[in-house]
Amino acid sequence: MVTTGTVRAPRRGATVDVHATLAPLWRGLVLYRVVALAYAIANVVRFAEEYARPALGVGVVVFMAAWTLVTSVAYLRGASRLVVVDLVVTVLTTMTTVLVDDPARIAAGQPVITTVWSAGAVLAVAVAHGVRPAVGAVAVSVAALAFTRGALDAALLSDTQLLLVAGVAVGFASVAMRRSAQRLQEAIATEAAAAERDRLARDIHDGVLQVLALVRRRGPALGDPELVREAAEQEVSLRRLITRGPPGLDGPDDEPVDLGAAIGAALPARAVLAVPPEPVTVTGALARTVVAVVREAAANADAHAGPGTGLWVLVEDDDEAVTVSVRDDGVGIAEGRLETAREEGHLGVASSVRGRVEELGGTATLVTAPGQGTEWELVFPR
Repeated sequence: MVTTGTVRAPRRGATVDVHATLAPLWRGLVLYRVVALAYAIANVVRFAEEYARPALGVGVVVFMAAWTLVTSVAYLRGASRLVVVDLVVTVLTTMTTVLVDDPARIAAGQPVITTVWSAGAVLAVAVAHGVRPAVGAVAVSVAALAFTRGALDAALLSDTQLLLVAGVAVGFASVAMRRSAQRLQEAIATEAAAAERDRLARDIHDGVLQVLALVRRRGPALGDPELVREAAEQEVSLRRLITRGPPGLDGPDDEPVDLGAAIGAALPARAVLAVPPEPVTVTGALARTVVAVVREAAANADAHAGPGTGLWVLVEDDDEAVTVSVRDDGVGIAEGRLETAREEGHLGVASSVRGRVEELGGTATLVTAPGQGTEWELVFPR
């Protein structure tokens, strides 16, 4: 009896839990924001008597404290969409310096009321979205500082450099952590799939394969050679599947695929496959097309070549193209038969074979004659 089960593992390319992955960066950002707030409060206390409107300055830092609490709770809970609002609020808070302090003192180089607290919004954008958005956030923040100070002085240029370095560094860290989490998740999925395949292989070996082997052994006594042949082919195909696993054709279009393994998994058991000693690696998109074409050519050989015919598939590789030859030693195709089949609506050769190859800019050459078998030479440019 064959049992079934469910692989409880993420699929290849599954979505990564971004909040869990970036949690250390968010915690670091919250700590930075709190420390920077304490510095801003100390700065206001120090210069309050020199402000034009000290009461307004106190009101601004109170608002900064409240906003720090709101954003800290939101970021720790995974509400990363708040970063754009955070950037806007921080920029506007920085610009209130012109209302709190005397313009002459600001022009002389007095720090803005938010001080280093304003960098927190840039770092939040870097954590949530990566390097390029972080650079944009730096530009917005610097523009606000330039407006507040009324000039692009040496101090502002120095602040810009520090802010840019910090934003780019945190952005790179965020991207690297996402990619590492994705690779780890795919490795876990692969390991889980391999374990599930081993479990199913044991169940299949104890059930289906033994039945097929029994049919293959006792088939001749029943006087049914076709049953013996089918049972033998299915037994070999099933053994190949549970030992090799799936060819991996369901991944992204640009994911590398071993073309030889993918073709081997799609061929009938009686086919003989010859491949180069080194794996022929192509993109997933190209591999899917090649396998579909080879499968159609093999199906045509099964249907029309005649009983007991052989089937050979050769894969050749170079820098510019992949060439696949599919040959059988069957009855061949009579002259004009393909044109008649196309007129009758049978488009296996015209569409499934030639059409797919030509869509990729390749060529499909058919060599056949009555009694001489059939050979397809399929050239797929890389």
